Amino acid sequence: MKKKILYVDMDDTICAFSKAILALDPSIVTLCYKAPKYKERSGKVVKAMMTNPRLFLDLEPLPGSIEAVTRLFEHYDVLFLSTPMWDIPESFMDKRLWIEKYFGKLAINRLILSQRKNYNIGDYLVDDRTWNGAGEFMGKHIHFGHGKFPTWVEVEEYLMKNKI
Repeated sequence: MKKKILYVDMDDTICAFSKAILALDPSIVTLCYKAPKYKERSGKVVKAMMTNPRLFLDLEPLPGSIEAVTRLFEHYDVLFLSTPMWDIPESFMDKRLWIEKYFGKLAINRLILSQRKNYNIGDYLVDDRTWNGAGEFMGKHIHFGHGKFPTWVEVEEYLMKNKI
């Protein structure tokens, strides 16, 4: 039987990007992810990242994320789908190294870096945001950290019920 395709975002879905960026610039927390302040927030994030372009290497995993995603590999065709920071070329490489660090051989050739997540075809996308095409994903967008999916416990329970 063919496994369903599950895409998993990285930043603030399996790793604590916001926590790390707030340590660099605490004023970023006052800006929301929604327009019109999203562009202002993005500019501040890029500026903060310029002082520490290798930030992605040391991000902490979110509670339960590594264990849940590792278990889901058995039931799904898991791919990591993340948006790198165009102005921070190190983000492209360091996202790949982070995935390898926490998922090892399971993750070989399973990282997709894209500015448009909706261009990928699959059954599920676990992502904390709707930006970069996540909100237009053609499968089911599991909005991590919101509503019915506040943690990996709820995400994993939902996916295990819907694996077939």
